[in-house]
Amino acid sequence: MKCLILALTWALAPVGVGAATTGEEDTIVINRINSTDFEVIQGTNFGAAEFWCGAATFIERRSRLSELTPIFVKRPRGPSVTSPGRNGVVFSTSDAGLPPADPGRVTLTVQRTGATLKSFQARRYCRDAFTRSTK
Repeated sequence: MKCLILALTWALAPVGVGAATTGEEDTIVINRINSTDFEVIQGTNFGAAEFWCGAATFIERRSRLSELTPIFVKRPRGPSVTSPGRNGVVFSTSDAGLPPADPGRVTLTVQRTGATLKSFQARRYCRDAFTRSTK
């Protein structure tokens, strides 16, 4: 009996200790603008990591696109185009009209038009963004 209890405890332990960020990601306000553009609205204490996390969440979880989808900053952080009185960043899955990307440069900025990451790269910032305060 003691072995059974111990085995069940070890089997169920990882379930309670998971580091999933899905609850936090669901609270990010993201508004679709058109078929290629969407805006991540700034939340409390948002930095670049939270914006990129929101972009990856939109691509992978809400739009069901591939994690290899490139994401481009179309309009840097500034007054929102979809939520008056708030700030946001407009991202796009299209590089039309944007300055050429530097494929060798990976950057966290949301202040430069044309900055780009693939969705899986942006996804990495979700854990950074939402686990900093729990460490």
